[in-house]
Amino acid sequence: TADVVKLYFGDMVKGDVIRYKLPNLNALNFILNDSLEGGGSETLINDAQGKTFGQAILMMKIQL
Repeated sequence: TADVVKLYFGDMVKGDVIRYKLPNLNALNFILNDSLEGGGSETLINDAQGKTFGQAILMMKIQL
């Protein structure tokens, strides 16, 4: 859920997390608002485009 993803990333995500279901792809897309402090072109965070967030969520343990 969006709440679990927000909890997983902790203080790195300042805003809401929104989950979109992509049924044709059997996938989920999560938007982590206010996590790059101004966006890819303005942030001083090393992960300027959110690629590390994508890799980190792939390592998140979930219960099926």
